[in-house]
Amino acid sequence: MRIAECDLEREVLVIAEIGNNHEGDFALAEDLVGLAARAGAGAVKFQTIVPERLVGADQTDRLQQLGRFRFSYEQFTRLSQVAAREKILFLSTPFDLESARFLAPLVPAFKIASGDNTFYPLLETVARTGKPIILSTGLLDLEGVRQTKAYVEQTWSAQGIAQEMAL
Repeated sequence: MRIAECDLEREVLVIAEIGNNHEGDFALAEDLVGLAARAGAGAVKFQTIVPERLVGADQTDRLQQLGRFRFSYEQFTRLSQVAAREKILFLSTPFDLESARFLAPLVPAFKIASGDNTFYPLLETVARTGKPIILSTGLLDLEGVRQTKAYVEQTWSAQGIAQEMAL
C-alpha cells in the first residue's frame, strides 16, 4: 500500500499525532508541524472536529471544551500548506461527513477514529474518495474489523476503485 510517496511495503511511516495538542493555538499547531518534520516524522495528523456535529446540544461542557480546540476549514487548509512546505504529509481524522468531504483534496489518506468503525456513512464518504484508509481498531474485535474492512472494500468495488486493504 502506498500513501503519497511512502511505500508501506518497504518503509515505516511515522505519524506525529498532533490531534488537539495545539489547544486551539494556531501558531502552536504550525510550530508542531515543523517540529514533527525536524524530528523525522513522515506525516502529521490532526482531528477535524465540528463540535455541534459530534456531541449533543445538551452536552454544553463538552461543546465548550471541543470549541476551544476547533480550527476552521481555512485554518486546516493553511496547516496542509505548512506541512507541504515542511515536506511532511498532512493527515486529519474527520468526525463528520462534511469534514471528510472538505479534507478529501488535502489529505493523501484518511484516518478513521476507533469510535467510527461502524459509522457507515462516514466510511462510505471516505471510501468513495479512493484514498487509503488507516483504521483505528480500538477495542473492536477481529470480526468487527473484518466487517468494517468488507464494507470499505464493497464501497470501493461498487465505485470501480482498485485499492488494497491489509488486515
